[in-house]
Amino acid sequence: MIADMIILKLLVALIISLGFAGWLVYKNIKLRNSCEGKLKESKNNFDTMLSQKKSSEVRVGKIGENMAPFLKDWPYDPNKFRFLGNPVDGIQFTDNEVIFIEIKTGKSRLSKTQKKIKELVKKGNVSFATFRVGENGCELKIEEKEGE
Repeated sequence: MIADMIILKLLVALIISLGFAGWLVYKNIKLRNSCEGKLKESKNNFDTMLSQKKSSEVRVGKIGENMAPFLKDWPYDPNKFRFLGNPVDGIQFTDNEVIFIEIKTGKSRLSKTQKKIKELVKKGNVSFATFRVGENGCELKIEEKEGE
């Protein structure tokens, strides 16, 4: 009889423990699902804000590119600057020099193509060419560099 009471109490304790464990598992799953949903929502919000930030930076960059030649700190005659847009922003003409100019804002850096152009200019691999269109067809004439 005492053994039966102990077994009954153990069974009740086991049932209560299993019920409590089941409740904990349920709460854990519910909490995990809630956190995963909030995490996904936060990631979507972050992605949206990041996209908007990048878009704003691009817009600010474009505004800066278009305004730079007309700012008081521009070191050249803005009337002798010609916008290209791509692969460099423009070409500045002076009385004794032609300058390729890439305008940057913030932390933006030169693209691979812009770096290549910079290297070509540094090495002196810049030419002047005339492309003539006439009645008898077309002709390309590349001017020789001095000393060649």
